[in-house]
Amino acid sequence: MDEYTSPEFSRSALLTIDLQRDFVSDIAGTAEVLPSVRELTRTFREAGRPIVHIVRLYLPDGSNADLCRRNLRGKVNPHSPGSQLAEGIAAESALDPDLLLTGCAQQIGPDEHILYKPRWSAFFRTRLLEHLAERAVSTVVVAGCNYPNCPRSTMVDATERDLRTVAVRDAISGWTTDADREMPGMGIACLDTEEVVSAIRSSHSQRRQ
Repeated sequence: MDEYTSPEFSRSALLTIDLQRDFVSDIAGTAEVLPSVRELTRTFREAGRPIVHIVRLYLPDGSNADLCRRNLRGKVNPHSPGSQLAEGIAAESALDPDLLLTGCAQQIGPDEHILYKPRWSAFFRTRLLEHLAERAVSTVVVAGCNYPNCPRSTMVDATERDLRTVAVRDAISGWTTDADREMPGMGIACLDTEEVVSAIRSSHSQRRQ
């Protein structure tokens, strides 16, 4: 990390990726990272930092899914129990698919929102970049499901938009030793939950002084 890539935690936002009940039950290792994600969300809320929960919603006929998932049926369908956020990740707020599918963010807390993405990256055909810019965010902290696909695509796209980027390795399912080697080469900081929590609390404490 250097002056251009080092995280600015006082200007950070947390992105949770695809932590929905269907994915938690189906994708190996996702249930195991939930305690770390819960700690991250709690810490960001206490510090008053923005949180955006990124979700997928597949129409029953698969028409809005990636080509490789067009045959997927019965997963994260709008209004289904499996489309809801995993337990303990956010306030007990049901997803509003009618709002989310229009591209609008659903607010569920003081600076906590849900945003639908139509493809792997949270930045593809969404208002995420504008949402972060409105809050003067310079650094995104990424957690969720599951590294080879959506978290990885999101982090790559974040760097392409000149956002400082943090991968929380023990809060991302499917994380690999290869990721520990690859991500720093793109200027992405690979940290553990404990390190991120400490940094957020420290920056919040300094801001209050």
